[in-house]
Amino acid sequence: MTGSEKDTNGFPQERGKRRVAAVTGAAKARLEISSQRFSPTQWPIKGMPYQGVDPGKWREEGDVDDTGCLPEDCPVYPLGFDGENYYYIDTKGQVFCTGDKAMGVERLQKLFSRHEDFLCWAWPAFSKKKEVVGFKAEEVRRDLFAAAHEKGGWQPNELVRGRGAWRTDDDRLVLHCGEYLWMDGRLRDTGEVGAYFYMRRPGGMVPWDQPVPHEDNPAMEIFRMLRTWNMERGNVDAMLTLGWLGVAMLGGALEWRPSIFVVGEAGSGKSELIRLLKIILGRGLVSTTNATEAGLYQYLGYDSLSIWIDEIEDEDDPAQSAKVYKMARDAASGSVRIRGGADHKGVEFMARSAFGFSGINPPPIPVANLTRLAIIQLGQLISKDGIVPKLSEPETTGPRLLRRLADQWTDFPKIYEQYRTVLRVAGHDSRGQNTFGTFLACAHLLLGDDGLEDLELPFERLDFWGSALAADIVPELQDKEATWLECLNVIRTTPIDNYSHGQRQTVAQIIEELKLAQIEEGPARSRLANADIGLLGKGMVGEGYGLAIPNKSPVLARMLSKSKFGGESGSGSWAWALRRGPPNIIKKGLATGKHRADGTDVLDNRVSVAGRQVRCIFISLHDLMKSGA
Repeated sequence: MTGSEKDTNGFPQERGKRRVAAVTGAAKARLEISSQRFSPTQWPIKGMPYQGVDPGKWREEGDVDDTGCLPEDCPVYPLGFDGENYYYIDTKGQVFCTGDKAMGVERLQKLFSRHEDFLCWAWPAFSKKKEVVGFKAEEVRRDLFAAAHEKGGWQPNELVRGRGAWRTDDDRLVLHCGEYLWMDGRLRDTGEVGAYFYMRRPGGMVPWDQPVPHEDNPAMEIFRMLRTWNMERGNVDAMLTLGWLGVAMLGGALEWRPSIFVVGEAGSGKSELIRLLKIILGRGLVSTTNATEAGLYQYLGYDSLSIWIDEIEDEDDPAQSAKVYKMARDAASGSVRIRGGADHKGVEFMARSAFGFSGINPPPIPVANLTRLAIIQLGQLISKDGIVPKLSEPETTGPRLLRRLADQWTDFPKIYEQYRTVLRVAGHDSRGQNTFGTFLACAHLLLGDDGLEDLELPFERLDFWGSALAADIVPELQDKEATWLECLNVIRTTPIDNYSHGQRQTVAQIIEELKLAQIEEGPARSRLANADIGLLGKGMVGEGYGLAIPNKSPVLARMLSKSKFGGESGSGSWAWALRRGPPNIIKKGLATGKHRADGTDVLDNRVSVAGRQVRCIFISLHDLMKSGA
């Protein structure tokens, strides 16, 4: 684009024309969709024919639907069945489940709400004078059940989609806007798309009706606004925050949905930043200050709207916080959770939402969550008056951003892989590549190359972003460690349930005293035996001392009971975790001096610990310390 073209398109007059065209185009599209829906006024009054077919004669004289069980124009559409549950699309465009309640007149009236005249035409009840006085519920039920039977097995948890962004089986983007769908560049009615049913819901954000050119792109204004906050990593955090907006809007269409956690003291502008995000996302964001996991699942239902948990603090119920964190972790990949139902049938819950959190002093964040989120640390606001800028056109910002994402959707896989590549070079494993790569790719889609260039941000070579978010410097991953090492550290640092000189020691303290010759081998072995851990002499495993960790131990299970590696009845997951350690540190057996026919050593994993023979995993302390772990 030349400079003159860019200036001309940027004139307020031209921009105003585009605004008017977008608003009128959207209104026209809504009217067209509304005109195509069934209208209660299209059915005849009681006793009159419909399209030349008399009441009750549609089987003989009219056309039937694809099941052969209902009139062709039936405003209720069968979806299928699951056991004794039959599913239909009702006249409100939502899923209706018969459940175990009787399908009497009242429920049929709800199913055919505002279309009762159709019931009286299709399944009429006649008076003695042969006048239509209502409808025959038993005949309605018979044909509805038969139609659902013809459609076959169907489950809503797998096939129903609510508000938010979704991906079709052929990777096209579907934006569920509540009362409408946006797909292939235009609005269309809710309903079936491929194997999925998009149920009509309360209104949500609708994409801008016209393509959004560079000069109308609000992403650049937002990025400049984000720069006014004192973010710890500057442009990098601004890029991640903008990227989270993209993740929040694309939600269920993404394969990976990382979270964001905004942390800041009073005076950091944290509340103003959250308010900005809420204004942009509008009804596409569920915001709460106190929510339970069950409440969030029930509120979302089939929607993939984004969720913001504000003021989540350390003094909050840690168990409840852990459940919400777990929900965000599951939502990142869209895993299914199954719970028991009131009817003794499993109930599936699935969240495909992007989560955002904020707080001054957040509760401990599990390491598994840290690999799925970005932490935005805010310092005190730099501006002297403590005021942050306002959006110039808040009402249209969200729809324009959503249209940018929708129009660039086909570019996402390529851009995403480019960012994953530079992050892989920067030391990230697949989880880190997914998390930061998704943020960066979404921000890139919103800004475009032109926007990145105008903001003087790298876009031709992406190495900068890999270096700025290298795996060994990002705070999100500083506490990350391999599971085997995490387990071993828990064993080393948990106090042993026995007192020595009035104090409870840890395994690490005993080993340190042995290393410094402050204690002899015999007393050290006795103290470790109180934890049901064996001490191996020098040279038995590696060059120095070694530890023998029993595969099963009631004492060790009790000692680790408050960690994820403990268990009951002497069993726990510590043995499985330790087995995954490097072979120079973790030994699964000790040499016996014997050899098999193929020349390999015969190993034995049984040693004496605390007076009994037990199978163990062995730790080379020399190699462990040499590794720096």
